[in-house]
Amino acid sequence: MKARFCLNPLRDLIRRATGAPDADLALIEHIMRDDIFHSTLGWQTREQLAAAARQAFALLNKNREFYEFGRASALAAYHQMRAASGFNR
Repeated sequence: MKARFCLNPLRDLIRRATGAPDADLALIEHIMRDDIFHSTLGWQTREQLAAAARQAFALLNKNREFYEFGRASALAAYHQMRAASGFNR
């Protein structure tokens, strides 16, 4: 049985605004925070968030290798730090 994917309200807004697959929602949110608003996303209106989601999705599609490499690099660094600290569950 396939696990059910739960969305928070922001990711639901992103999906509705972009039609992006669930696998892209976290990256789109990251791009919105880091590359579009350069801040948290709590200060924008729904309309601003929807427009930023569409812009972020376009950036992701244009530069997918760059953003996926960044995500993979961050995940590798996280795993390396966990291994070095001896924190393994």
